[in-house]
Amino acid sequence: MPLSNHHVFLSTAPTTEEPQIHYDHDVPHEDEERLENLFKSLDVDGNGRIDIHDLSEALRNFGVAHEYAQSFIERADINKSSDISLAEFVHYVKEHEKNLRLSFSHIDKNRDGKIDLEELIRGFNELGVDVEVEEAQKLLKRMDQDGSLEISYNEWRDFLLYAPYTNIHDLIRYWRHSTVSNFNSQDFIDF
Repeated sequence: MPLSNHHVFLSTAPTTEEPQIHYDHDVPHEDEERLENLFKSLDVDGNGRIDIHDLSEALRNFGVAHEYAQSFIERADINKSSDISLAEFVHYVKEHEKNLRLSFSHIDKNRDGKIDLEELIRGFNELGVDVEVEEAQKLLKRMDQDGSLEISYNEWRDFLLYAPYTNIHDLIRYWRHSTVSNFNSQDFIDF
C-alpha cells in the first residue's frame, strides 16, 4: 500500500481488535520507496510487522547491538503491540530523521551540507565532549560511505537511523559504541 496521503491516528472506537494506525505525513516518492525497502529488509520473517526478533537479527548484520533494537521497538511501537507496522515505522523514522537533521545542522557549522574532520572535532568540543583527532578520524571514516572524508546528511542519517535517541550526546555515544564494535578497538573514551 502506498504511504502517501495517509494519516496517523489511533481509533478509539470500542473493539476487541488492535487499533488501526494510519500514516500522517506526505512522503516524497523517493522516501516512500526507501522506507518501504528498509522496512522489508528489517521484517526478516516477512509477516508485515517488525518484532524484536526481526529487528535484532537484521541489525546484527549492521553491527548494531540488541539493546538498540529493543529501544527502537519501544519508541516506534505506537499502539504498544510489541511489534511495528509499516505505518508506525514510517511515522517513527520520519520524526527521527527530523531530529537527525537538527543534530547534523548543529555540527555542520559552515552550512555546506557536509561535516568534515574539523567541524566534527569542534562540534564535539562545543558539546563538552573531548575527542582526539585519531578517534574523530575513525568516527568520520566509519560513517563516510563514499570515501570523501566528509559526512553528508544522507550518510549521517543512514548511520544513525537505528539509534533510538534524539539527544546529540546519546547519538554520539551510539556512534562511538558502534564504531568500537566495528573496529574492535578499546581505545575510545566513554563520556
